[in-house]
Amino acid sequence: MGTEETDGGVDRISGLPDHLLHSILLRLPDTAAAARTGALSRRWRRVWAHLPELSFRDHGVGPRYLSPAHRRVDAALAAHAGATVTLLDIHLRYWSPAVDRAAPPAFLRFASRRVAGELRLSVRDRCFSADIDLTPCERSRTTAIALTFHGQLLRFQRPPPTGGGEFAALATLRIKKANVDTGQLGDAVSSSRCPRLKELFLKQVALRGGPGGDHVLSIRSGSLERLEIDVRAANFHARLHVDAPRLRTLVNPRVFSDADIVAPNLSEVCWYGPYHPTSHRLGEAGRRRHLQRLEIATDSPAVMLMQHYDTVHELQLTVKIWKGDQKYKQYLEAIDKLSKCEVLVVRFAVIEHAVKPALRHLLMKCSGVKKIVVCCLASHKVPCESKSCQCKCTGSKLRSNKTGNIALDLLEQPHGMQ
Repeated sequence: MGTEETDGGVDRISGLPDHLLHSILLRLPDTAAAARTGALSRRWRRVWAHLPELSFRDHGVGPRYLSPAHRRVDAALAAHAGATVTLLDIHLRYWSPAVDRAAPPAFLRFASRRVAGELRLSVRDRCFSADIDLTPCERSRTTAIALTFHGQLLRFQRPPPTGGGEFAALATLRIKKANVDTGQLGDAVSSSRCPRLKELFLKQVALRGGPGGDHVLSIRSGSLERLEIDVRAANFHARLHVDAPRLRTLVNPRVFSDADIVAPNLSEVCWYGPYHPTSHRLGEAGRRRHLQRLEIATDSPAVMLMQHYDTVHELQLTVKIWKGDQKYKQYLEAIDKLSKCEVLVVRFAVIEHAVKPALRHLLMKCSGVKKIVVCCLASHKVPCESKSCQCKCTGSKLRSNKTGNIALDLLEQPHGMQ
């Protein structure tokens, strides 16, 4: 394949149509490797420049101030001849906007104008703040954005007065390991900026307060259907306000001391953070009194959510019983609040207590359950030393072999349980 001709004719691989050659080049580690195939022949020089997917991996070899990686990416994108790409995936080890603030990376302009699909951008260097201007062009076709910044500050620039500040096609936004201003983030994901946003994922994101130090994240979206939040704040007074009439799934709203969720179509809730009915309000969702799925842990105040709803189709319960008989009593109090459900999924993470009595006490509360799934995440082999702990009660017998619709004599003990 290293020459244009083999046995007096063009080699078979070079004779393939471009779309097949693209399939071959896309299997290489990154776009830089694909570009090096241009040394094979004239035929191959233009193939990589029309790839529909571009991937750049910088491993930070050599001093960071020599030939900045994002400048090399900009040069490669300038040579790309395709009208659009369906994926632009950029991983940089070092990037110092402080050095290049006068000339921001061209790859952001490329992404805004020519990515008709997904943009992935990851910067690993913790030493510099990333001043990212994600303002799209007027006809942005980016449908998904994934941003990973290891501790840097991610800024969302306000749109210019002349317009062009919308991600008209954006459906999924993922932000990971970044420091984000709450006001900028709320504005960036609003319906006016992202009219078609359906999924928002914030993972290990540190929230920065507004001008007055107010940590309020306000999300107002008429299109949002899934919201997953795993954030931390500089203080313990962070507040969350969500107004999303189409929101169906809410996952892990941790850290917020106050939350106001207005979501009349909410059907799935995963809540492991702090919870109190007076400071964490589920608004219109509570009026329905029914959820399709609720996921909580028995050692969390969120067990009170089981009383917030009359029925839950699928209840996913993580059972955590730590050392001491008082913790086992708390577990028994928690399952007294068990929601009426048809499907019960139980995950045991038990320390110094037997799983079997914990499961027995739980089954006694399962009237009406049609299906039970049990798994053991962890179980400490050292027995509980408290003689008064109810985990040692062997006299707690079920009154019959059947409770509601459950044939308990048909339940099998999973492998590895005590």
